[in-house]
Amino acid sequence: MMLRVAGLLAIVTLSACTSTTPSATATATPAPSPQPSPKLTTYTAADTATALAWAPDKRLFYAERSGTIRTFDGTTRRTFATVSTSTDGERGLLGLALSPTFDKDHFVYAFYSRADDLARQRVVRWLDRGGTGVNVTTIVENLPAGPDCCHKGGRIAFGPDGKLYVTLGENHMAAEAQNTASVRGKILRYNADGTVPGDNPFGSGNPVWAIGLRNPFGLAFSSDGTLMVTDNGPSGDAGTPGSGWDEVDRVVRGGNYQWPTCFGDGRHLQGLSCAGTLPAWQSGSEDVVPTGATFVSQKGLTGYQGTFVFCSYSEARLKVMSSDGTRPLFDGPRCQLDVKEGPDHALYLSDSSAIYRFGP
Repeated sequence: MMLRVAGLLAIVTLSACTSTTPSATATATPAPSPQPSPKLTTYTAADTATALAWAPDKRLFYAERSGTIRTFDGTTRRTFATVSTSTDGERGLLGLALSPTFDKDHFVYAFYSRADDLARQRVVRWLDRGGTGVNVTTIVENLPAGPDCCHKGGRIAFGPDGKLYVTLGENHMAAEAQNTASVRGKILRYNADGTVPGDNPFGSGNPVWAIGLRNPFGLAFSSDGTLMVTDNGPSGDAGTPGSGWDEVDRVVRGGNYQWPTCFGDGRHLQGLSCAGTLPAWQSGSEDVVPTGATFVSQKGLTGYQGTFVFCSYSEARLKVMSSDGTRPLFDGPRCQLDVKEGPDHALYLSDSSAIYRFGP
């Protein structure tokens, strides 16, 4: 959540025109019925659901920023686990992921800012036993949160390689984003047990996977393994404009995504030239404040199949992009915090008060 957001927008829905089925005759085959137009409905109330994750048994796990992980199966809402987290500034329970082999190991992972030490954050793991989280284990400890309000990152996701990817903001220490020995302003990559894979790009024991990010808050893998990240643009720090220049970045092993040498479409700030790669897309002077993201499968909603989508906190809309993240296509329904495709191929979207279902 960015502190420059002024407020929330009204709930919106999308509608599509419905064609009329031709009348059947004695010799003609009736035309198939048109697909129902998708509607936005409240799936369950939730208190600032920062992250969503679906289990194979069709339970929705969701993380509430204040420190509670809950599940909802369409009928019953249950408390799965709680953490003692700070919500000072942009801190909180910020990330959630299920093990890619959840049906076998029943592991649930979360990222949160510690209440007992505002300068530190951690990734933990529970065993799901009968719908309750037990045997909590710290997987990654001592991730920095910084001394001030902002840029905590906090998204987690498993890649197709079975590794755990973690976003971390630069904690308002811009130069750290270019320092490969620092975890600030990075995408980090771990084994599922929190150890560091031997094939990471910056040396043995270094969890850094990609550098040059400011406050990456959306993290999504496509079915072919493409990793996309949404990164919040500068808001007056390091001599930048006070708003705008939010990004979508296609992340590769060892990639560098400019900050703070440049921002947006290669606008120069420091040094002799821009470091690394321009974003796949940037918002220019428009304030978007991108948060949770996902790829929509080919079985998803009509008109959304194969797209990359992310939530805009400031616009309270789903932003629908081309599959490579380079072109905005249209705005979807209400979304501020996270979005995931459900097992029914509807989209599930969250804001500060609820989780919504968008589908037939």
